Amino acid sequence: MKRYTYILWILLFATVLHACDDLTDKESSSTGGSTVNPESGTAELYVLSEGLFNLNNSTLMRYSFNSSTMVKDYFRRINQRGLGDTANDMNIYGSKIYIVVNVSSEVEVIDLNTGTALKQIPLLTENGSSRQPRYITFNEGKAYVCSFDGTVARIDTTSLAIEAYAQVGRNPDGICVQNNKLYVSNSGGLDNPNYDNTVSVIDLNTFTETKKIAVGSNPGKILPDKYGDVYVVTRGNMEEGDYHFVQINSQTDQVTKTFDYAVLNFAINDDYAYLYNYDYASGKSWIKVFNVATETMERDNFITDGTTLTTPYGININPYNGNVYVTDAYDYKVTGDVLCFNPQGQLQFRLSNVGLNPNTVAFSDKASQSVIDNTNNNETSLAFANKVWEYIPAPCQYMNTSTTAYKEGYSKTQVLEYATKLLKDQSLLSLGGFGGSITLGFGHTIRNVSGEYDFKIYGNAYYDMYGTATGKPGGSSEPGIVLVSKDTNGNGKPDDEWYELAGSEYHSDKVIRNYQITYYRPGPLSADVKWKDNQGKEGYILRNTFHQQASYYPEWMGDEITFSGTRLPDNAVNEGTATSQHWVSYCYDWGYADNHPNNTEYSKFKIDWAVDTNGNRVQLDGIDFIKIYCAVNQDCGWMGEASTEVSTVEDLHYNK
Repeated sequence: MKRYTYILWILLFATVLHACDDLTDKESSSTGGSTVNPESGTAELYVLSEGLFNLNNSTLMRYSFNSSTMVKDYFRRINQRGLGDTANDMNIYGSKIYIVVNVSSEVEVIDLNTGTALKQIPLLTENGSSRQPRYITFNEGKAYVCSFDGTVARIDTTSLAIEAYAQVGRNPDGICVQNNKLYVSNSGGLDNPNYDNTVSVIDLNTFTETKKIAVGSNPGKILPDKYGDVYVVTRGNMEEGDYHFVQINSQTDQVTKTFDYAVLNFAINDDYAYLYNYDYASGKSWIKVFNVATETMERDNFITDGTTLTTPYGININPYNGNVYVTDAYDYKVTGDVLCFNPQGQLQFRLSNVGLNPNTVAFSDKASQSVIDNTNNNETSLAFANKVWEYIPAPCQYMNTSTTAYKEGYSKTQVLEYATKLLKDQSLLSLGGFGGSITLGFGHTIRNVSGEYDFKIYGNAYYDMYGTATGKPGGSSEPGIVLVSKDTNGNGKPDDEWYELAGSEYHSDKVIRNYQITYYRPGPLSADVKWKDNQGKEGYILRNTFHQQASYYPEWMGDEITFSGTRLPDNAVNEGTATSQHWVSYCYDWGYADNHPNNTEYSKFKIDWAVDTNGNRVQLDGIDFIKIYCAVNQDCGWMGEASTEVSTVEDLHYNK
């Protein structure tokens, strides 16, 4: 669980709802062939994946056509931190990549050539609350970002400073430029079912709203064509499928035509708009081709070779050759794919497992040269944990998804194999509620170097604020206790004695040692998961509206799961009200996994902190295995249960 207000995600989900890999990640086109020819005029493409809400696991993938290589979680590999929580939009402008991160309320600016982060531009109100940015567009050296608080920010693309804000309608959910004006679709999505029904027109010279155009209930994606028109999707009450495709004349700023087409998302290139829809009731999807020159539907079925899509989640067009890219999110719980079609609707290739809920594809005609391109990635990867020996997550809201290494029907062995794959990809694994654990191994011994940090655990903690409750940094700390073991018997297995790394709270009288909790498989499976502990208390891992999979209980486990360990004090505080909750999870000082951000010193650990079961210091010259378990048992209201997350562990002394 990771914190942030995102009620809008529930309402708008239906609107569109670290490893290098080679050619095995691609399927050949349906016409045959074993390799994929590079795209005409294209050096690279980037795929933005929003991840799962509240997990702070948005990712950026880079694919190079010149070398036929995919770098998953490209941003993290270079910058040693994540993109943030729920990245919605991305575009390349000039020499930079701009990524809009909604829940983290910022625009991440990245150098296109090197992949390094240049600046995080926060989009906050005067009192520090989130504006919740959604989409970005560009014009004459300026970037324009619409946010759910009803504003559009103007950002100078040279200084990367916010110059001004313009006020528009309620919960804008799309933005574009046409005829020296900004057009912003005002969804009103946070006021379901009392949606907005307008498009705001902003004069770029004065940067003020000059008009609101009534277009229909709950407008969303909005784009210009080359003939001076603007097209916008209106979605009405999405549960009833009341969709329309609306044309606006930018000379008169009036609606000229309304087409009764069911459209969730679309892209325009030259004379053609590619419209897709997904019916959540039937699970069926389709893509149509609309001619913006003749204003007629040209093809009811874009795909002509029989290729099927499970859940289309985004659509983009390669500007260098007109090929159409559709992302497939499947069930939103496993990593998705990107499918490339030529304009005739024939599949050219598929990039598999690009990220969790991929939503945007951007293209570059220039090859980048990042730090990871100048190193031996195979050699570098040897510094990281390479095997999951044991993975027993506790019940949680991410259970039975790829974040808990599960696919439908998986056995315990298959879960373990999948967890190892995700570890090597440096993908996020959730440990669930209290006691959920993971045991990791390396291909070598991690040396204990006196006075130095010996290894680093990567999670998804981030700072949101220095809160009033403790004076410490807070935001998303979900601490896990760390244990280490040396392969004393030399059999290569984690069956020797374990030693806890004594963190900052080890001697606190607020910790509960020998804490034990038992979780029970619910009946029906969709019910809350009950637990009882050895302190005479009981409660539930509560279901929430963000995650609607069949069960929060691990399907491959028995009917009861018992965990034992040390329970840390609750660290999450509701600093809002009962009706408007604002949870902040405060960080402990040091010594716990997923406690401080990855780019801080406090994500690093010393083997010298090891103690035995009696609390006595233990001298270890090295370790071979690391175990991490979630050490908190706290429900955080609408955010759900606290749960430690881990992506990988790095030996800080490898080859040094």
